[in-house]
Amino acid sequence: MTTSSLYDNFYDTEKQSFSSWDKDLPVFKPEPGQKFNEILVETVDTVRYGWLLKQIMNLKKPCMFVGDSGTAKTVTAFSVFAKLANQGKHQILNVNFSSRTSSLDFQKIIEENIDKRTLKSYGPKAAGKKLVVFVDDLNMPVIDVYGTQ
Repeated sequence: MTTSSLYDNFYDTEKQSFSSWDKDLPVFKPEPGQKFNEILVETVDTVRYGWLLKQIMNLKKPCMFVGDSGTAKTVTAFSVFAKLANQGKHQILNVNFSSRTSSLDFQKIIEENIDKRTLKSYGPKAAGKKLVVFVDDLNMPVIDVYGTQ
């Protein structure tokens, strides 16, 4: 008998039962000529967190992945974003923070990528799309004198 936790399974609404995440792992087939840094070998974690990110995005809520360096947080998010971009309904804005990023820098990046729609409504420059803002390395910016970071 194998033991598994709640995190090892998900509720499959079609089968009306719990199913293991590893049953949904796609078979890895590298594409000829694909760059090494574009290769993603799906694991249980990338499938699980990718699914979770899609669900949170469908609810139009913010999401933050936290973990040690090298745990595929960024790669997992970008694999979900690539699928969204293929649907043509989303525009992805990638913002990489560094130790020199200020709150004004971030504000300028956002303002450069949005247009005013109505009195209190803003949206991406591409009409009919939703803007997804991805902030990488959120902990990097230097704290300013006002503590706004």
